Amino acid sequence: MELTVEKVFLASIFHDIGKFYQRAEINSLKKIIAETYRYSIESSKSYSPRHQEWGAYFYKNSGLPYKDEIEGVILNHHSPINLLSELVQLADHVSANEREDYSSSENKRVKNMVSILSLVSLKDNKKNKKYKRVSRLSEFKELIDREEENIKLSYKNLWNEFEEQVKNIVREHKNTEELDITDPFYEKIYYLLKEYTSNVPSAFFYSEPEISLFSHLSTTAAIAISIFKQYEDGFKSGDINLFKDVKSDKKIMGIVKGDVSGIQNFIYNVSQEHAVKKLRGRSFYVSCLLEIIARYIIYSEKLSISNVIYNGGGHFYLLGPAIIIDKLSYYQKKIEENLFKAHGIELTVNLSGEKISLNELSGELFKNISEKVEDKKFRKFESILKKNHEEIFNLKDVSQNLCPYCHRELIGEKCEFCESFAELGDFLTKKNSFKILKTNKKIEKINSYNDIFNLFGYEIKFGDNLKDSYLTVKDKKIDFGRYIYFIKSANYVPKKDDGSIADLETIANNSKGIKKWGVLRGDVDNLGKVFGKGLGDKPPISKKATLSQEIEIFFGKFLEDIVRERFPNSSVIYSGGDDFFILGPWSDLPNLAWEIQKSLRSFSGENKDITVSMAMEFAPAKKYPVYRVALGAGNNLDIAKDYKRNGYEKNAFFNFNKVVGWEEFEEYTLIKEKLESFINKNITRKVLYVLRHFSGENRKIWRLFYYFSRLADRNKEIGKEILGFLDLILRNDNKLYKHIDSITYWVEYETREG
Repeated sequence: MELTVEKVFLASIFHDIGKFYQRAEINSLKKIIAETYRYSIESSKSYSPRHQEWGAYFYKNSGLPYKDEIEGVILNHHSPINLLSELVQLADHVSANEREDYSSSENKRVKNMVSILSLVSLKDNKKNKKYKRVSRLSEFKELIDREEENIKLSYKNLWNEFEEQVKNIVREHKNTEELDITDPFYEKIYYLLKEYTSNVPSAFFYSEPEISLFSHLSTTAAIAISIFKQYEDGFKSGDINLFKDVKSDKKIMGIVKGDVSGIQNFIYNVSQEHAVKKLRGRSFYVSCLLEIIARYIIYSEKLSISNVIYNGGGHFYLLGPAIIIDKLSYYQKKIEENLFKAHGIELTVNLSGEKISLNELSGELFKNISEKVEDKKFRKFESILKKNHEEIFNLKDVSQNLCPYCHRELIGEKCEFCESFAELGDFLTKKNSFKILKTNKKIEKINSYNDIFNLFGYEIKFGDNLKDSYLTVKDKKIDFGRYIYFIKSANYVPKKDDGSIADLETIANNSKGIKKWGVLRGDVDNLGKVFGKGLGDKPPISKKATLSQEIEIFFGKFLEDIVRERFPNSSVIYSGGDDFFILGPWSDLPNLAWEIQKSLRSFSGENKDITVSMAMEFAPAKKYPVYRVALGAGNNLDIAKDYKRNGYEKNAFFNFNKVVGWEEFEEYTLIKEKLESFINKNITRKVLYVLRHFSGENRKIWRLFYYFSRLADRNKEIGKEILGFLDLILRNDNKLYKHIDSITYWVEYETREG
């Protein structure tokens, strides 16, 4: 067999597809498969087709390329007969940390997948195990308390959909054996498997069914391709001794992290005109830039899309051969040169990596590489510093007519470069698809976002229903014959009646009470610990990939659904990875924060070790700079992260100069609603200032009793309610409820006009 990266990809990413097929229990095929692979079944002393035979039969009849060779690998990946099947077996074991069950018995009950978030443990608390329905990834809505009663039918229906989509891909792509690994055909295969095997478990006989089949398939492919590229000459020459070297403790693979530096300054630094459009465009540009840089590296190294083991939240991880680490300085220099041309020193992507052995794919791998990238942030543009020293450190000629945001020379009233991001934001809402295309354009001057992508050999094109594109909307079933997959990040923005994107003034005017816009920022608490201790001792890479995927689907889809369906006047500026930034009417944001927190709690099976902190900040004026409001919200979020009380820490919300723990929030909002109801019943607004005054230390609380007694006398129809409210806000030590001052500001702003 002549080995190629395309064959390694297909063999490894489909090696366990039979597990999915087998669980569909299509009895009419069992006899046919048993007869087709009788020798294989009998030689293994089995009594019926195993997942190897089911998988081999599927691939042979699928129309996918290299059918005879890949069929043989799938059939023999537990008892290798050639170099490729031995490579797949090794990658399979490393991905799963040899925790799979290879029993031939068919008398095993088919199961639902357990949500890995529901099992994360930081404090060794007993976990409330929750399950996922057998469904497409984009169809996932909520966890269930117990396994499905009719689970075999769910597997069968999902498998039938999957097979139909395979036919769609095969029908649309001709001569597939002539396509190289960079062709959209291979991305479609990857995302098809992601869509249909993410909510089914990889194994469930002797292990907890917490690792998705997709995570296992994709990491197996990444590992197999990495080993193949490290020893490519040996594989191609048929060197049967190379596995002695591969299975040693040699550092034969490389892990690379790419991390955006300067992301906040870049995204938020926009003019007020069409600000929401520009913010959305800039946010998408950053995520697309990371996507393109990741592609630039992996396809330059002849790797596959599966070698991007994570991309979101401003960073990516690549898994490749060890030789990729020796080339990082080249890629870093290329990135810095291109981004310096585009953004000066404002924005760059830092790379760091290390060589690892197969055994090091579990454990603290990601923590170690993240620490290296953090160190690189203090040495930005190191590779081009000498060459560009004068350009970097010389002051700009302030007599020039420069754009205040990107510092380019203005020709006319508007900056062509900055306006291109507004155009990008517009495309995201008006067009339902976009393509990432390879290009050989030579760029002399950077005038738009696409010019920057061109520097890396790519460009993006927007349109409606473009073939081999990504969908910008997530509200319909995807046809893999035409599309690759959905956009990764949340993409919802509110619109005016004329269909244009709502501006800051429109958003502010949708506020209750005082007309202001605000921002809500948040991220998951203790994420490093969640990926470290939370997954147990030395978790396999497929387990980490499953956890990443669950977090990605929450912040990429669930959060967007909450905003679109319940808070349609707010705009998701970015949401991916584990954090988010939302701009909206200030009065919507506290309730939106609560809904996000509740949804994440439900999504994680009420796991107390999975928490999120958030913070709000609103603009003093409608035309106040977004950058300053975003910075304020970021500072407030840091304060929320430092909040400790009664055995709790983090897991809190900063609102009106106070941090409120989520366990306190229901009481907090109850008091707010009662106080607001008094104001709406025309009780004097002076009560807000009185409560604020008495919220300080060492106040004579008897004066507050006196004030509320007089207030009840003047409003006899609700006198009992007023005195009952006083009882509610006084604690046992005759001190006022600790968040009362924050509540008075909240009520004041919601009940004040203008």
